[in-house]
Amino acid sequence: IKEEKLTAILKNYAVPKLDKDPYLLAELTNWQNLNLLPGTANIIMDDTYLGKTMIDPNITSDTLNLSLGKDKRIAVKRTLVKELTTTKTSGSTTKQIFTYEIVLKNNKTTDVQLLLKDQYPLSQVKEIETILGNNDDATINEELGVLNWQINLKPGESRKVRFSYTVKYPGD
Repeated sequence: IKEEKLTAILKNYAVPKLDKDPYLLAELTNWQNLNLLPGTANIIMDDTYLGKTMIDPNITSDTLNLSLGKDKRIAVKRTLVKELTTTKTSGSTTKQIFTYEIVLKNNKTTDVQLLLKDQYPLSQVKEIETILGNNDDATINEELGVLNWQINLKPGESRKVRFSYTVKYPGD
């Protein structure tokens, strides 16, 4: 067994639709000379045991990504904004507008780089149409309906992100 001290780029990832806690990921470059074998590794950061992660150097390219688990020091809350969410029926068509707000707060004493992800529904039925509205400057993958925000938070900083979409469908 070998013990190594490595410098890593730490990034946080949050998908509040699926999990209210963001995850911390360590990105390691120049790891190829470590002669790693597939298996379990103990993660220790700032002299604190964080848990275990899996290492598989056979499926990794130039950057080795290690999951460091949930990061409870970043608060993420996703809510439906009721006053901006409506349903209207006009003739034989119903139109629903959904607006979501995500509030982020960095409770760490250091800056945080956060990749925030969410999604809007896509229809496979031609009678149902989905239109993305406000997206707070997200990078959009229209094929998957995925919204990505790269957010940098200073210590103690809070930020709100909103997005909305409209669904039009036959009233019946």
